[in-house]
Amino acid sequence: MTTAQFNDLMQGQRKRSSSRRHVRHALHGMRFMRSMSAAASIMWFIASTACVLFAAPWAGAAPNSPIPSFEATTLSGEKVTDAKLIGQPTILIVTPSKAAAEDTRKWANALRENLDQKSIRIRDVLAIDLPFFMSEVDAIGIAKEKIPARYHDQTWILAETRLETALNIPKESTSAYVIILNSEGQIIARVGGHPTEQRVSQVESAVRSMK
Repeated sequence: MTTAQFNDLMQGQRKRSSSRRHVRHALHGMRFMRSMSAAASIMWFIASTACVLFAAPWAGAAPNSPIPSFEATTLSGEKVTDAKLIGQPTILIVTPSKAAAEDTRKWANALRENLDQKSIRIRDVLAIDLPFFMSEVDAIGIAKEKIPARYHDQTWILAETRLETALNIPKESTSAYVIILNSEGQIIARVGGHPTEQRVSQVESAVRSMK
């Protein structure tokens, strides 16, 4: 073998060795990136789960916690507060917007038809964010034109958003929300949306659980 041939052979071996190193480095890099990607996915999942757990809709008003304090006015003019809810199980049908009024009407009809009103109160809460040019008296007058007189004492005007905020009810939601309370004024369950047969059954089950 001549010197030139020897040099060519060594150069070829060095190239092959260098190529193998590049391949190994590339493989290590790919494994590292896959590991980092998996780790990132796991961290994202944990963070997302934590957000769900610690920023849940029931934050501040979890099941078995007292109903947040509030003051409302019945259509008959009586002032009521959260203290009024003590002593008997109660269902609050919260109407956060005009668009949710039809839901409320259907919920009220379904629940009054299927539940014993001697053992549980059903109250409609009209949560109204009054514009500056409208008073609570004006709102009550408008509501009384739409709601039968026999339900005036069972319909409350809530001219504040504190209860909605505490219960995490979206402002201006087009759906009504049903809040079930025990005789101590503690939240047992909450059901939102149209009163389907399944949702009405959920409310009935929550009421039976208190007996």
